[in-house]
Amino acid sequence: MAQGLQPWAITCARFARNQNMPNTTHPLLSRLTQMLPMGNAVEQVNAIIDRPDADLYIQTLEPDVLYQLIKQAGWDQGVDLIPFATPEQLQTFLDFDVWRRDHFIPARLDRWLAVITQDTTDAKFKKTLRELSPEVVAMYFKENLQVMDTDEGRIPDDAPDRAVLSPDGVYVLVYPEDDARQALMRRLVDRLYELDRVLAWTLFEAVRWELRSEMEEYALHWRTSRLEEFGFVSRSEAMQVYRPLDPLKLREKLDAGELSAVVTPRGRTTLDLPAVIAEELDSEFLFVRMLQRIEDNDKLQAKLFEVASLSNKVMVADGIEPGEVNSGRQVLRRMLGYLSLGLEFLSRTDEERALALLDHLAVREIFRAGFALVERLQRQAINLERRPTLTIIEGLPYSLLSDDDAALIESLQRQRPTFARDTVTHELFAHQEQVDQAALALGRVALKQLWLFAIQKLGVTSLADLASREDLMCEPIDITFDTLFATWLAHLMGSGQPSFEPLDRQALGAFLLALNERAWEKTSTEQYFSELIDAHAIYLVGGTKQLFIDWLDATLARMVDEFGRLQGSDDAIYILNVVLIKREA
Repeated sequence: MAQGLQPWAITCARFARNQNMPNTTHPLLSRLTQMLPMGNAVEQVNAIIDRPDADLYIQTLEPDVLYQLIKQAGWDQGVDLIPFATPEQLQTFLDFDVWRRDHFIPARLDRWLAVITQDTTDAKFKKTLRELSPEVVAMYFKENLQVMDTDEGRIPDDAPDRAVLSPDGVYVLVYPEDDARQALMRRLVDRLYELDRVLAWTLFEAVRWELRSEMEEYALHWRTSRLEEFGFVSRSEAMQVYRPLDPLKLREKLDAGELSAVVTPRGRTTLDLPAVIAEELDSEFLFVRMLQRIEDNDKLQAKLFEVASLSNKVMVADGIEPGEVNSGRQVLRRMLGYLSLGLEFLSRTDEERALALLDHLAVREIFRAGFALVERLQRQAINLERRPTLTIIEGLPYSLLSDDDAALIESLQRQRPTFARDTVTHELFAHQEQVDQAALALGRVALKQLWLFAIQKLGVTSLADLASREDLMCEPIDITFDTLFATWLAHLMGSGQPSFEPLDRQALGAFLLALNERAWEKTSTEQYFSELIDAHAIYLVGGTKQLFIDWLDATLARMVDEFGRLQGSDDAIYILNVVLIKREA
């Protein structure tokens, strides 16, 4: 931006801040000091274009804010803003739009160069082409133009049919076959020769002699440096938001008053959040509800600036391109979930304390605490799978588990874990209750593994042999921790001798007689099976004893529900997913 425009820029910025016009009716965003006018993205573009000082006003907008506005409004509407943008703003647009990870995508530069070539003044065109990343422009030329020497001022005989002389006759130019791109390149070259012939020659020489790989590496280095100003750091640095943290130790320090109030960075004077963030600041999240209770608007704006900065890092870490943040809605909701979970855990579910914690912790540390709670569950799920086994069927990793437990283990082992309450209900982690439920379910699975492989000492080979028995009525898929335990318990109840042997007609009859008496209901499961529980006492330490009793209760309840109405053992052969049943000869 030219030095002489700065006073006007300051005036425009002050005008926008004084108007304090929100882009939405969201109670949080209505309290922010924003640059953009109110309305949806198309209305905002129209309001800006209609301003008498539109060119000066546009130049005061933060480049990332202006880019997101163009994206949100759609190219057909947002394109009207581009001719007014400064070279610095345009460079940011290209940094966001023409790269995919570490690779430059020349075709994505077409529409930007078309506007710059067709709709800008001579002075703006020359200044822009000079100040854009020279490697990016040179790579675009190298992709779409072949430059050759003349043969004594003529086009060589071996040149392609579409080869032409440059306007000054110094070079032979071979334009691309694509008609639209050929027309764009011709206009671009002609205008360069008209306004900046030296730059045209420089680009032609780059096409001839520079290696694309070296230009791309150099351009990427400077792009990364520029994007860091907007919080879009390199992926390796962005991954630091997922760096391990011990949430329990952090909570102990908070309880002991060992952490002083954090100094929240002020950030920008104005804050226009991307639409995806504005739309997802849902009060279902504890973290958002606590933000709403911050009374000081400056403090709120500073916290939301932290949220925006964190979201940029999280999106980069999760593979969302800097220019495509609107596609990261799920990533953003997961981030808000981790923030809410971390805040709930650190505050011990006390909302007054949670509000106070916002003064003592950076948003990033709250996020790390929430993620750490989920990551710990993920490690537990992985460890369970590394123990003897969770399956006896190749290709089905969790055949020994119930469907609900299998869904939970699978959801926790995703790169970014989710919480499966059952086979159909999958949620993002956002509440301590979800962590507690998942931990309880993992504890039950761990107990079942302990019981089968450590206490009963049943090996994987024995399980495989059992599943392949020809006299077994059920399929291998029906052999689970629960059916094995129920079979073992049925033998114990019927004959006093536990066994994994499939129940024959006689064993079924004895079991049904004992089941129908429901003797355990006259006292309690723990008292009735006290000898059994005592025999397992050496293994049932801590809360494991209660988990075992709960497993007993659940198994008995299922037996009563499935077998309680049967008249005899002949009917029991139709119930194959509760206990293992032997096929009669």
